[in-house]
Amino acid sequence: MAFLKGRKPKKKEPVDFDNILVKRCPECFINLPLDARKCFSCQTPVGRVDKFGKARKRPNWISYIICIVSWGILIAYINWAFLD
Repeated sequence: MAFLKGRKPKKKEPVDFDNILVKRCPECFINLPLDARKCFSCQTPVGRVDKFGKARKRPNWISYIICIVSWGILIAYINWAFLD
């Protein structure tokens, strides 16, 4: 990895929560209080605020698990139906 040798890592700027009064929903861009966990307009679960005042979307872990299990079933089926 010689191409990364002279590269400096980026430093994350700390979020100054004193200047941020509200956070914005990542889906409908409505202003929410800082302690809100769900948007009251579109019902999207929201996380912490970033340095621009926009709320982060929470990952949907159930969808990730269903996707991984579905891929496993598809691979097992292909192996059983075509490769055995």
